[in-house]
Amino acid sequence: MNRETNPKVLIVYYTLTKQSGRVADAMAEALEGRGCEVTKALIEFTDDRWVPKLSQFPMDRPMLQIPVILPAQLRHKTGAIVIPPEAQEGDYDLVVLASPTWWFQTSMPIRSYLESPAANAVLDGKPFATVSISRRYYSINLRQQKKLAEKNGGHFVDKTHFVVAGGQVKSMLSWLGYMKHGEPQERVMGLKMPPPNLKPDFEEQAQAFVDGLVDGVLRPSEAPREEPTEPANAP
Repeated sequence: MNRETNPKVLIVYYTLTKQSGRVADAMAEALEGRGCEVTKALIEFTDDRWVPKLSQFPMDRPMLQIPVILPAQLRHKTGAIVIPPEAQEGDYDLVVLASPTWWFQTSMPIRSYLESPAANAVLDGKPFATVSISRRYYSINLRQQKKLAEKNGGHFVDKTHFVVAGGQVKSMLSWLGYMKHGEPQERVMGLKMPPPNLKPDFEEQAQAFVDGLVDGVLRPSEAPREEPTEPANAP
């Protein structure tokens, strides 16, 4: 990377409920604020086997529509996607991968991208970071993204995860209510619900993650250094 030019960063992401898109936007804004040239590449899920039911928002019957993809998702299958030209080639200084968690795992659209020749062309020899967006669980998603990206020749540098408020049961009920009605529900089945989407501080979290990437990967020589301190018992 030429230190005299602005670092070039690619953010590859997929979003179903717009939450991953909000995270991608927040990271892009933070990166641009640190002097980076940012390209966002939204993977489009186009598989006719599942998209007609998954693309509805609000959904008529989310508890029946969402699980239609479950068997294929658990078997690590890929599906039809459209990859933007920016994510098919390019000389980037850093690639950020952002995937929602589907049943503990990397979402099928991002997996499909990472198993495509386009991902190899972009990631080979490049540093990459992984991001999970989920209600609760994220470790398997992050681990799978890392493994697939490394298989394409990428060099892992960092990871982070964004989760929603509330416990496992209430967060799921809140999310299902949101998917059915298209807006947050104060109560579901008589229970007071936490917000269904990202926590209010997700932008601050995105900024902190970006700062670590810029200072640790893109411009480490510019990172602030702590002055050495004298030991407490120094004469």
